[in-house]
Amino acid sequence: MKTKCTEHSVTRIKKCMAFISALLLAAPAVSQTVYDDFEGNKLLHYGTKNGVLDTAVKNPAPNDINKSPKCAMYVRNRTQKFDNIKMPLNGKLADVSPYATYLGVPPKIKMKVYTTAPVGTLIEILLGDKSKNNTYPGGTNSQYQAHTTVSGAWEELEFKFAQIPEGSETPTDGVNQVTLLFNPNSSSSDTYYFDDITGPAVVSDKQEPVVTPDKPQDKNQKKKN
Repeated sequence: MKTKCTEHSVTRIKKCMAFISALLLAAPAVSQTVYDDFEGNKLLHYGTKNGVLDTAVKNPAPNDINKSPKCAMYVRNRTQKFDNIKMPLNGKLADVSPYATYLGVPPKIKMKVYTTAPVGTLIEILLGDKSKNNTYPGGTNSQYQAHTTVSGAWEELEFKFAQIPEGSETPTDGVNQVTLLFNPNSSSSDTYYFDDITGPAVVSDKQEPVVTPDKPQDKNQKKKN
C-alpha cells in the first residue's frame, strides 16, 4: 500500500512538472532592449538628477559579469532622501504590462551594478511619463526593486515588480521615461557604477521598433562584406 501511494505521488509530481514546463514554453517571448551600453549605443538621455553623474568613465573592476571598458558612475547626493536620475527615452516603451504583474514568471528589468555600498542596498526603478516628470504617484506607472548581493564587484541585478502606485495616471503603454534611485529614503553618499540597462522594447509613437546605431565594429564588418 505504501509503495502504491509513493508511486502515485511521483506520478502526480511528474504531471505537475510537465504542465509547468508546457506553460513556460507556451508563454510568449518578450522583446527586451539595452537602453544604454555606454559604448555609444543608447536609446535614452539623462535629464534632471540630484547627484553627480558621469556617463563615460573607465570600468573600475572588469570581471566576467561586465568586461565593458566604459560605464556610468553616479555619486549619490546625501542631502536628497529620494535622490534620483531622470532618463527620458528616445520614443516610448512597448506595453509594460508583462513586467508589471505578480502573476507567472514576468520578464525582469536588468542592470549591471558595481558599488562598495553595503550588501542589501536597495536600488529602485520607476517607469513613468516624462510629461508629468515621472512624479509619484500620478506620473509613475510601475515600481521595481532589487537589492545588491555583493560589495566591490560587478553583479547583474534583476528588478522585481513592486507595485503600480495607488493614484497612478500613467497607462502601461504610456511609459517614456525611466527613473533610477540608488538607496532611496536614505542620506547616504555612496558611489555607484552601472551599465547595460535593459528592459521592455523601445518603440516610436507609431509602435515601430527604435533601432540603435551600429557599433563601430559592426560598421567595419559591413564594409568588409
